[in-house]
Order: sequence, then C-alpha cells, then structure tokens
Amino acid sequence: MRKIDLTNFHVATSETARQINRRIALNIVRRFQPLSRAELARRSGLQRSTVSAIVAQLIAEGWVTEGASPVSGRGRRPRFLHLNVERAGIVAVDLRPGTTRVGWPGSTPGF
Repeated sequence: MRKIDLTNFHVATSETARQINRRIALNIVRRFQPLSRAELARRSGLQRSTVSAIVAQLIAEGWVTEGASPVSGRGRRPRFLHLNVERAGIVAVDLRPGTTRVGWPGSTPGF
C-alpha cells in the first residue's frame, strides 16, 4: 500500500470537486456529442442542477456550444451540446523508440 507523506499534502476542497465534475462533463460531451443536458446528467451521474451550472460555465467560456433542437412529440425540446471545435484542439502523438511525431488536423498528410 502506498504511504502518504503527511508533511506535504493538499486538502481537497469543494473547488476540487467542482473541477473534477467539470472535467467529467466536458469529457462526456466530447465522447458522446451531440447530447442533451438530461443525457449528460444520466451518463455522468451528476444532479441536473449541477449539470446545468457546469454547462452554463462551459458555454460562457466557449468550450461547449448548443446546437439545434430535434423535433419531439411532446414536452420541452432538448438543446444538443457540442464541443466547440474552434476552441478545442486535436493533437496526435506517435511515440516510438528514437522517434516522436506530433501532428494536428491539416498539419501532416496522412497523420
């Protein structure tokens, strides 16, 4: 079992939990986009109010955008969430013994 150094540690705060929940939500949006807030709440296990607060913050910061609403038979139409591809970037890294290649969409043909 790993021993904890009691002379050098950081106590978890409510801000720590907020940051973890925010990263979870952003990763779920990235993996399963487009999805509604309700679907994000189901997949993450977070409360709907927590998801709404996180999504509002991510939209305000430009990480997530809202897309078109699908036509539904009844009730409120959900607004689909998407990762803002203009803000978020994709980087590919190929690590091999003696060689490392880094690329992003449009930078290297076939990479």
